[in-house]
Amino acid sequence: MTDLELSRRERKKEETRAKIFKCACKLFRDKGFEATTIDEIAEKADVAKGTFFNYFPRKEEVLGFLSEMWIKEAEEKTAAILEDSGPALAKIRDMFVEFASFYEEDPKLAQYLTLDAHRRFHDNRDDFCRRWDDLGVKLIRHLQATGEIRRDVTPERGHEIMAAVYHDTLMRWAMVEQKPFALKEELRIRLDIAVAGLAACEKGTH
Repeated sequence: MTDLELSRRERKKEETRAKIFKCACKLFRDKGFEATTIDEIAEKADVAKGTFFNYFPRKEEVLGFLSEMWIKEAEEKTAAILEDSGPALAKIRDMFVEFASFYEEDPKLAQYLTLDAHRRFHDNRDDFCRRWDDLGVKLIRHLQATGEIRRDVTPERGHEIMAAVYHDTLMRWAMVEQKPFALKEELRIRLDIAVAGLAACEKGTH
């Protein structure tokens, strides 16, 4: 098989995967995650049930695909931010706040996504979990190196603090029908409070 044929084959696979994902999300919104069957997803995507399993071993893995897209986008945007010589803290905060736009646009699906993310973040064998942790630690290290946050906190702990604030805010918003606050606005406020605790002191002793 030539390189061109391999490229076309891979592109076709990605197109099929994206089509299944899109159709599944539409059904999740219309019927609910639990009520949607794999047979219905396969039918709507016009693929065989076996084809569905080739791309997604379980129904929950469809939500995982969205997480994969998010972490890939976060990694790419982070690389661009860190290449800039200017302050990065506000840009990083704004990037993660903006990721919450999807939740506000689709509150019903956000409940399932939040629960799936919560499950995955506690599984060290999960690729998304590892990439999320690696990205967070990398960001904290960079901010410490540039003097934007204190250095007497380990990068791992700094990441855990920020991640806990971020995901607790998402959970509090997503898991209730009557939304308690505007999600992006509240995320920005809470992240700023957490950052204030990690901020480098004026004398530079941290």
